[in-house]
Amino acid sequence: MKKIITTFAIVGFIATLQSCNNQTAVDPTLVTAQVDSLASAKIETASANAINECETRMATELKAITDSIVNAKKMEVAAQ
Repeated sequence: MKKIITTFAIVGFIATLQSCNNQTAVDPTLVTAQVDSLASAKIETASANAINECETRMATELKAITDSIVNAKKMEVAAQ
């Protein structure tokens, strides 16, 4: 059993080495263009998410602050 596993491991290792020798040349400009495309898409998504979260947070916090100011003003007017 150990001989069979060892034989398969050796054959797999040799096949891996052979497949590495058949690599084709990669054009750096194509890689750069693809990376730029993926990066710009992720940046746009992250920017849209950040703007959405900011607007949601501002609406929530602004309402709380506004209510606090209005209530303080009402209390001030009521005290007079």
